[in-house]
Amino acid sequence: MHKSNVNVKCYVDSCYYWGQNNFCEAETIEVDNQTVGDRSMEIGSLGDAQNEAKTSKETYCRTFKPKNQEKNF
Repeated sequence: MHKSNVNVKCYVDSCYYWGQNNFCEAETIEVDNQTVGDRSMEIGSLGDAQNEAKTSKETYCRTFKPKNQEKNF
């Protein structure tokens, strides 16, 4: 189900979209699974069960962009 007007809290102050009171100001947010172990920071395949995230540490935000870049997608 699609929800609109959802507030996303983010504590990565080096991100271009990081806003006042730790709110993400990106128009859209994309988050993926992250493989854990010897294949650190590789994207897991959604839906295959073995690489599904079980904790927040096993995810990462693909929307992240360093503060010094312009908003051009």
